[in-house]
Amino acid sequence: MMNKLFAVASLALFAGSALAQAFPEREVRVITGFPPGSVAELALRALVRSAQKHVDKPLLVINKPGGGQSIAMQELMNAPPDGYTVGMVTDTFPGMTYYQYKLKFEAEDIQPLVGFAQFRHVLFVKGDSPLRKYEEFVAAAKRAPVSYGGTGRGTTPDMLGKIFARAAGLNLEYVAFKGSNEYVPSVMGGHVASGIVDISGVAKHIEDGSLAGVVVFGDERLAEFPNIPTVAEKGVNVDMSPFNSVITIVANRKAPAERTRVLQEAFTKAANDPEFKAAAKGQGVHAVSFGPDVIKRRIDGARQLAVPLMKEMDLIAK
Repeated sequence: MMNKLFAVASLALFAGSALAQAFPEREVRVITGFPPGSVAELALRALVRSAQKHVDKPLLVINKPGGGQSIAMQELMNAPPDGYTVGMVTDTFPGMTYYQYKLKFEAEDIQPLVGFAQFRHVLFVKGDSPLRKYEEFVAAAKRAPVSYGGTGRGTTPDMLGKIFARAAGLNLEYVAFKGSNEYVPSVMGGHVASGIVDISGVAKHIEDGSLAGVVVFGDERLAEFPNIPTVAEKGVNVDMSPFNSVITIVANRKAPAERTRVLQEAFTKAANDPEFKAAAKGQGVHAVSFGPDVIKRRIDGARQLAVPLMKEMDLIAK
């Protein structure tokens, strides 16, 4: 009897090993909700180039923009859960954006494999604004409403501004735009007092002095702009780091573990590849290498902060 059980166990182990070794036997699709040429999409393509060194079959980037990444994630979940389709999404999607749409899958069905690049959001103002110092900005926003721009309702800039305002006791008024290509010039032109965006969207303007960084929404200063303080060091007692979205390779939770493990190993090696890191830096992207457990903790952190606030704002899909 024991010999029979041992034989069955050995056969199962061999089958799983063979499945992993044979995979992939054809191209693997990598679906992203970001449009071609966007910072996140270019970072993904750089990662795929490095990952291709470790995968024999082609890795094909498929763009499915729109719907706050929900279209791409629904496409991933509609595909057969065989490991031949994975996705790229920010980790704030399952922690926040997911709840704003009626989707035919659960947020927990999104299985993180590796986080490879991180957005780092800053509050910025016009370069000659009297609010360019943190203390000046806070004092002004305690006296009267101060406007800030971002991309749409319920997005990361919107949520960060509202959480920051509550934690610091500020009066901030949100102005929604279609994209940073609209509200960054509006701040530069003095039409909106401030804005919240990933540092890559304003770095060159901070360097030339046309914009000024007020504060970083995190607990670490930016290496490229070490003079901009963080909310943590200014005594804002809320962990906003989960909203500094990490761009993450994900899979359908129902896909065979042996196959997703092959892809996870390839993309993790790519995330640590000097060529990828150099390409990411050239695009103004902060390269990281976060495993599934780290990403899951970040998703939980974003969910705990965002979902109650979205309920107040009536943003939860009914």
